[in-house]
Amino acid sequence: MRRSEFVPLFLLLAMLAQPVLAQGAGGNDFKVELDPATCTFSGGSDGAGNVDVTSNTGSKKIQVRLTDQGYGIADVTFSGEGQDQMSFSGGGQSHVVNIFNRNTGPADVKYSVIVENQATGETRDCDPRIINR
Repeated sequence: MRRSEFVPLFLLLAMLAQPVLAQGAGGNDFKVELDPATCTFSGGSDGAGNVDVTSNTGSKKIQVRLTDQGYGIADVTFSGEGQDQMSFSGGGQSHVVNIFNRNTGPADVKYSVIVENQATGETRDCDPRIINR
């Protein structure tokens, strides 16, 4: 195999290993699907992409998956109280991103998934919330 064929395999293995670490760190994982053409979310704790958890109950992972393969996730940004508890892996035009909530205290964070239409280069921000109560 050529080197270029190994790189996607290693990236996939790295992304699959992280959910195991997040589960061992104490808590529920959340699956969220995003229709990038309309910025419509499903999943999360409320069925609309938002995640609401009790604070200080262990790390949580939110996996966001695009429903349209004609788009990629260009970036994820966080804003609001407790944004320092959030991080992510993935993006860079992939179709899946994992958001990690350390959940070390209260938070009310808007997470913006910036999607890019791969045919036109147009971007848009899609913005649900993560709340640690």
